[in-house]
Amino acid sequence: MRLFIGLELPPSIASALGSLRGCLPDVQWSDPESWHLTLHFIGEITQHHLLAEIHHALAALHAAPPALELTAPGLFETSACPAVDVLWVGCAPDPALLHLRSRVRAAITRALPTAAPTSRRFMPHVTLGRLRNPDLERRQRWLTAPSPQADAETVTHFTLFRSVRHADGPFYEALEHYPLPS
Repeated sequence: MRLFIGLELPPSIASALGSLRGCLPDVQWSDPESWHLTLHFIGEITQHHLLAEIHHALAALHAAPPALELTAPGLFETSACPAVDVLWVGCAPDPALLHLRSRVRAAITRALPTAAPTSRRFMPHVTLGRLRNPDLERRQRWLTAPSPQADAETVTHFTLFRSVRHADGPFYEALEHYPLPS
């Protein structure tokens, strides 16, 4: 079972992101139901008792609820052949968001001490789609797209997700929600 921890998007944030769908031709847009902000990727878990360890570690976690505020569009260039750009919109690095991410990461490290640590720098974002065979003009159009307009929204819980791969792309199933104090 492939797992990660993330934040589900409040409806107003998802609606604002939806305004960007279709603004570029030939983009494989992700389903809005799959939009989320990843806090920590766990990876493949094959032993059932480890899922229980993860759950207990996350259930014991206490952190202030973060506010999600959208920023500008961005992209990740991949080394795939043919080339693919991952299109995303950033989220402001709210101190409560950074603290929650740090607490989640520490909880998972305690629950899974033999797991390989991730060295990726945390950059809060929501992936919206993929652009195959990108050219400079289409990249520039995406990067200069107007930022989606939405007020900052406080998130009331974080979620343990299971990622299921399908031919149409991944499907994310919420396994458990963990409330954040208001």
